[in-house]
Amino acid sequence: MLSKSRQPNTLVGLRLQQEEVDGRFLWQGDLRSSMILTIMWKRSILGAVLVFVSMSSATSFAAKGKVRKKRSIAETKELLRKLARRKHPVEIRPYTPKRYADHGLEDKLSAQGRRARGLYVTPYYLRRYGAKRTARMAKRGHLNAVVIDVKDDWGKVLWPSKVLLSQGVQHRLIRDPKAMLQAFHEAGIYVIVRLVCFKDNSLPYARPDLSVRFQPKGSRLFWAGAAWLDHYSQEVRDYLIDLALEWQAYGADEVQLDYIRFPKGKTATWGHWLHQKKDSPPRDQLVASFLDRLDRALKIPLSVDLYGLTTLVDGDPRGLGQSIEKMAHYVEAISPMMYAAGMTSYFRGGKMTERVVRIIQCGIWRARQKAPRIALRPWLQAYPDRVPFFGKEFVRQQVKAVGRGGADGFLFWNPRMTNGTAFAALRRLGKHYVEAFGTNTEQYKRHRPGKWCKVPGKGNVFDRVVKKPVRVRKKAAKRPHTKHLTPAPIASGAKGAPIPPPRVKAPLVPKD
Repeated sequence: MLSKSRQPNTLVGLRLQQEEVDGRFLWQGDLRSSMILTIMWKRSILGAVLVFVSMSSATSFAAKGKVRKKRSIAETKELLRKLARRKHPVEIRPYTPKRYADHGLEDKLSAQGRRARGLYVTPYYLRRYGAKRTARMAKRGHLNAVVIDVKDDWGKVLWPSKVLLSQGVQHRLIRDPKAMLQAFHEAGIYVIVRLVCFKDNSLPYARPDLSVRFQPKGSRLFWAGAAWLDHYSQEVRDYLIDLALEWQAYGADEVQLDYIRFPKGKTATWGHWLHQKKDSPPRDQLVASFLDRLDRALKIPLSVDLYGLTTLVDGDPRGLGQSIEKMAHYVEAISPMMYAAGMTSYFRGGKMTERVVRIIQCGIWRARQKAPRIALRPWLQAYPDRVPFFGKEFVRQQVKAVGRGGADGFLFWNPRMTNGTAFAALRRLGKHYVEAFGTNTEQYKRHRPGKWCKVPGKGNVFDRVVKKPVRVRKKAAKRPHTKHLTPAPIASGAKGAPIPPPRVKAPLVPKD
């Protein structure tokens, strides 16, 4: 369990973290990578000085016996095995749910927020370059919004939060949230804060009673690519609501929830939820009830990120807890993740073709009909993974496809923060087209991708038509030819007496 943590020395790239394993505190750090990164970043005498300072400080820690050398691969695997085999009690701590003020379900979304054209910004990029420089970068691409992580995929709370449950899982990359938001607002940028909900690799180790467990006994923490918080726990939901309320107080324009779903895949069937009761609602209703409670507690707009597959199917066939029709009552915007990299299974042999753009348009076309009143701002792929024909033309086609599908805006996803291709595509589309995007969402009515793209409620897009097998009558096998057998003698004149076979005259043989 990660009980204590030391903030990394980002000035020199030295990362030290304290872990507790079997009652021992272990310091881990990589001094060689620190030296290389510092030289690459600084490339000056100052960089060499910083390396010397970092090395000297690290050696001073080592002299006191507080720094442990870099673990080998075998040692790291053994540590992970210990964490995986560690058993936790299954008792649930008593908790009294909090009461929040009810501000209703209607939160007005501004015109800029409804037609937001933005990109994802990592907190590491933001800390290095600052809000003003990031805003200028977005303006060069004719964008008017940014999406910033405040609770990342690892469960780290990235600002100095006052929520009690977050004290042991903070990684303070955003030191002054109010100043950051003010800098973006002065540049005319709409700020969306991204809050990862139930996927969490930090809090389950500090509070195992709030995590999903493995079946059947529930003593080991569940793992499906990551650890997960218990969706049925009222304390977990209040924790997420408290984090969102802090950013409302700071002045954020919108709160966006990601991983607002259950685990996927076959591994998800092995999960055991300690807080689940016999009378617990279905998964899609449980997620919708959480959104209802959160939306009533907030005064600012609320949006959610959805699996792209939810736009291509009816209901929630995979049990993820995501149903557009049910979630649309409690949010002001939805952002389906229409990444082409996740659509390789729709093509034969996994070989993607340019037809993937039509599939993206089909998903947005269906989502527009499922949620006609709320804002539709899909996530588009701005990175080249699994797309052999990726380039500015592909990005341009994505933008035009979601526009024909009826989207109000769009968001670019690229965690590497290399958005040159996306910006080149936007410049090719032109400033007038980009800034006028989303003004005519009714065009989806005349831009159906094809008859194969089914209307919502008429079935899933990729359902295969299973034909009934045609019964083929088998031909009777030919009976083998048998010689006439002499039946048993029957009295003459009796019924059933066999007819004697005809006598065949022997051929005449000439005499000699």
